[in-house]
Amino acid sequence: MQTDHTLGKLKHDVHAEPRDLSRALSVANILVFLCTFSGVALFVAMAGLGWLPNWYAAILAFTKAHPHYPLVLMGLPLILGPLVTLLGNWHEDLRDGGTAALSMVTFLMCLALYPQVLSGGFTLVLPQVLGYGLLFTIDMFSLTMLLLTSSVWTLVMIYAPDYMAHEFNRGRFYLFLNITYGAILGTLMAGDIFTLFLFFEIMTVCSYLLVVHKENLEAERAGGLYIYLGVIGGLMILFGMILLFIHTGTFAFVPMISTMESVGWIRYLIIGLFITGFGVKAGMIPLHVWLPKAHPVAPTPASALLSGIMIKVGAYGILRVTTSYFFPAASEIQDYTHPLWQSSKSLGAVIIWLGIATMAVGVSMALQQGHMKRMLAYHSVSQIGYVIMGIGVAVYLGYKGPMGYVGSLYHIINHGLFKALLFMVAGVVYLQTHEMDMYKLGGLWRKMPFTALVCLVAALGITGMPLFNGFASKTILHHAIVEAEQYGHHAFRYAEWLFTLISAGTACSFIKFFGFIFVGKMPEEYRDIKSGSSMMKLAMGGMAALILLIGLNPHFLLDRLLVPAALEVTYDPAFIATYITGIHFFTRADLLGMVQVYLMGAGIFALGIRFHLFHLHLPHWLRFEYILLYPLYKVTSLICRGQKCKAVNAAQQQQYSNVACSIQQDLVEEYAFKTSEGEEALIDDVSVTLSALTEACENKIDRSEELIQWFSKAAALVINKFEKSDLGSGDGDGVIVYAILIMSILAFMTVYH
Repeated sequence: MQTDHTLGKLKHDVHAEPRDLSRALSVANILVFLCTFSGVALFVAMAGLGWLPNWYAAILAFTKAHPHYPLVLMGLPLILGPLVTLLGNWHEDLRDGGTAALSMVTFLMCLALYPQVLSGGFTLVLPQVLGYGLLFTIDMFSLTMLLLTSSVWTLVMIYAPDYMAHEFNRGRFYLFLNITYGAILGTLMAGDIFTLFLFFEIMTVCSYLLVVHKENLEAERAGGLYIYLGVIGGLMILFGMILLFIHTGTFAFVPMISTMESVGWIRYLIIGLFITGFGVKAGMIPLHVWLPKAHPVAPTPASALLSGIMIKVGAYGILRVTTSYFFPAASEIQDYTHPLWQSSKSLGAVIIWLGIATMAVGVSMALQQGHMKRMLAYHSVSQIGYVIMGIGVAVYLGYKGPMGYVGSLYHIINHGLFKALLFMVAGVVYLQTHEMDMYKLGGLWRKMPFTALVCLVAALGITGMPLFNGFASKTILHHAIVEAEQYGHHAFRYAEWLFTLISAGTACSFIKFFGFIFVGKMPEEYRDIKSGSSMMKLAMGGMAALILLIGLNPHFLLDRLLVPAALEVTYDPAFIATYITGIHFFTRADLLGMVQVYLMGAGIFALGIRFHLFHLHLPHWLRFEYILLYPLYKVTSLICRGQKCKAVNAAQQQQYSNVACSIQQDLVEEYAFKTSEGEEALIDDVSVTLSALTEACENKIDRSEELIQWFSKAAALVINKFEKSDLGSGDGDGVIVYAILIMSILAFMTVYH
């Protein structure tokens, strides 16, 4: 329900009076930028060229001598971040500059982990924390994700002050941004699903505050959908964790398919719960519906991080659990024909088609958008589909699946860079024009040449142009889907065709994006706009430089990060050495393939303009929001009606009657004929019915004193038995099962008493 105060703010989507940024903040951000790229240069010199061996050895000795290094890495944004935010009460430049500096320090600390991780990894155990203990493990996979996260975060923090100068509640924004950052670092360093789940949920809750930052109706609707789906996803991960522990006795990320096969179909339920839970955050269809709603309403720095980093954490979770819980240990298998690979083959085939479907839905919906950030949000869905398809190949081919693994991880890196940059471009354009509809723009390259240039770099990256970063990852992913057909089923030939067609759709989208914004005739009202702030240009230039550096030398990341990460998984080392380590990116076939993609993309664009295909809209009842929310809406409405019949007094009857008024059949039928307003109304009604049910359940619990007493006695009995049992033994499993059953029965009785 919206308050009158919030509704009043809807009438005018105003910004705060922009504050002046000091020269000192600009100098500080320039120093942060220089330190960041100095760290990149040193990393290339030591890890790539073998220079400065004494420095390399000193860094290795330093990290080995400090076993609590991961805690310090997390503690900087989690503890110092809020303290730096408090400095904003004295002077906002201290908060803005301090946040960028903290991000830069964490990036340099992540770079310093490389020698230690390459020589064997980093493990930290905190026993008895939260009863079970926390486990942090940094391997090459997690280090790659840490480097991506910290580098993108640092550049966005340089970009953010100029954009946030026009927003309200800047202190709150930076506070939850820092906590979200620390939670993401904790998630990526987690050594088991228990630790990962803890930080993953902190990330979900804190990032919700970034989505609803503007506090208007649209933001609250988007935030409500985001948190509803986030909680549902979290509950699925939690249920998967419980089942995993019951049947295996551990939460650790270790190969365990030999153990999982003994539980029959339950293994597919466990992995399905994990994939669905992480798929919510990743934006996998049909769980992607929060993305095109959250991005347009969130401040642009948050949008850049939501798309550039946070959805990758969901993909990270899917890749981590599938290659752990559904893979055998290297000592258990001899080759790719071993029977232990059968479960992963069945799972991988499903994931491949999920990825293809996500790619197709994302790009087709993106082509229909005129709103810049909504179009980029749908392309985040599409690009995460490439990653999910790669994960599917990595799982499907088993011992011969490293091409999919490397391709998906490479595309996670590349998408994080070019998508963050594209959102930053959209933010700069909006600040100067106050317009998000690309159809109302045009010719802006004349006034914003640098922004147009970096936009072109990002567009060429996302479409897979040779010499730009996206070409390397899309080439590997294309090879992966071809291998799925070669070593697996011939039906994946059609997946390869769809891969090419969807890539052409991506090319068409960014011809449209760049063309409508920067090319053509400039509207008269934009003749006097500025080119944007120097700090925003600095951050965007840094992001564009990384895109070009990766594109010009794609083997650097492949050889130093991605291949070592693949070698830590149960893949065939000989296959990796033969087909990945020495892969040739710029072959005639791959280059001609990209020519085909761009020609098809240009053809789709010409047809779209000629026949107005970019303005098609599906019937409301075919939209994913409607398909996903309508069943929930019907269930909650029926429960409300049933509860009204059982109400024992007039007040309760009135409560359910108020809810029932909004769920009459004629109103439900009306949704099928409404456009986006009906879609938002459906979300509101779901929120209303869920709130009513929650309130009713709380009232019942308050009244049911006798049930609460029985609940307390049962809980005490379970705790007593739990303390006397060994968690790792069969008795411990029995206690957990007993606890689940007792709690479930009592919860059911409490709700429906």
